[in-house]
Amino acid sequence: MKKYWLAFASFLMIIVGLIRGKWGIDLLIDGDKLALTDPITASAGTLKTAGIFLIIICVMLVSSGLILTVRRFVSIYIYCWISLGCFLVYGFINGFMLFGHPLAGTQFIDLGICIVTGLFLVLGKDSIKPKQIQSYEH
Repeated sequence: MKKYWLAFASFLMIIVGLIRGKWGIDLLIDGDKLALTDPITASAGTLKTAGIFLIIICVMLVSSGLILTVRRFVSIYIYCWISLGCFLVYGFINGFMLFGHPLAGTQFIDLGICIVTGLFLVLGKDSIKPKQIQSYEH
């Protein structure tokens, strides 16, 4: 059952990464025209920067989720935690840059997603292999 927890974590990271990537593209294309519940107080340059960083977060989350489904090694497990940490920290920075305060928009949802994904990673930790074992056939 422990390997399924990692599959759940991978799925969440991929889905959240794709959603964040879509928001990053939206910010790049028409960031000043987006209709959000909280008013955006950022300049056009800040919107472009936020969009680029959201795409970077998207790449990190999607790649870590995809790699974790294929390879369950300690290095990939650590990369997943780094991706989640970057996602969470940048969410607060993004809230501050775009809305003027760090807990704007979907930051509470992001925090909840990080907690659930982190819980899944912890529950599936026992199925992580300590290092890559190579076998050669002669």
